[in-house]
Amino acid sequence: MNKKIKLLPLLLIASIFLSACTSTKPNAELTLVKQEQLVLGTFGQISAYSSSETEGNAAISKAYERITEIENLMSTSIEGSDVYHINENAGIQPVQINPSTLEVLQKGLEYFPVSKETFNIGLGSLIELWGIGKAWQKVPTSEEILTAMNHIDLSQLQVSEKDHTAFIKDSDMLLDLGGIAKGYAVDEAINILRENGIQSGLVNLGGDIYALGAKTDGTPWRVGVNNPHVGQDNSIIRISISDKSVVTSGDYERFFVENDIRYHHIINPKTGSPADSGLVSVTIISDKAMDGDVLSTSVFILGLEEGLNLIENLPGVETILISKDNVVYASSGIKGNIEILDNNFKMGN
Repeated sequence: MNKKIKLLPLLLIASIFLSACTSTKPNAELTLVKQEQLVLGTFGQISAYSSSETEGNAAISKAYERITEIENLMSTSIEGSDVYHINENAGIQPVQINPSTLEVLQKGLEYFPVSKETFNIGLGSLIELWGIGKAWQKVPTSEEILTAMNHIDLSQLQVSEKDHTAFIKDSDMLLDLGGIAKGYAVDEAINILRENGIQSGLVNLGGDIYALGAKTDGTPWRVGVNNPHVGQDNSIIRISISDKSVVTSGDYERFFVENDIRYHHIINPKTGSPADSGLVSVTIISDKAMDGDVLSTSVFILGLEEGLNLIENLPGVETILISKDNVVYASSGIKGNIEILDNNFKMGN
């Protein structure tokens, strides 16, 4: 048996904020402040233009505090988190939860039908079974997969807005908010920056990006989508955005290789195995990173035709899809804003 562990962070390279704007601009006096931290199991970068370094650092620190709070509420592995308690009490009793956890659970439930049942916050038993990125990662047997799939029914999850409780009726079902909590954390970090007077900045949590406002010279932020092929780290696409999130999911982010077959972390709830839709990367451009987090996973699982159709019917959302044969597809609202940087890739529609 040939096993190889490979963990690659999702990388979106932002062509951003390092150069000062001309002194003729009124906001040229703003100071660029940056902080980097390990949060939510990934590398976080927050940058902000502020009237002073002290104020900028204070705003960014508050944003990181909020991100850490979310991690402590929604992690599956942190003992004492809301999700940990919900899973521990599956089949036993309802658990009192924080309003933030309640909000994310409700959003996850809402997206289940919207995503054509491809986004499921109750996939914890399957995710644990595959264990991708963990010490026990392996290819499960067909019987193990079928057994786990008997415990991903979201009708078994009861969420009470009145009582602020959550309860899993199935004792073998597990919640996992890994496909939505990071996007929510990005949105909350942006809210904190705005509340503290920041009008221009960028939050990047392991590739879940939000570009706040425009750059200080009034031009949009330029964000690049990374090459989806393992071992490549160049940007292949560049787009310009302001007050938008850019979130990418791909089969190159987290995976392991067993018997020369690569198994990635995006599990299709309808098969119980890593999705095989012909796509290698899906980028979502939307007003909220939480929506982008969810939809990038869903579209990746649905594939080119169904995925594009889903996005074309959602207002304010655009997508860029890359197929295994290096063809780039895009929804109608973003086509004119795509710059191909790598000649190995070509537009397909």
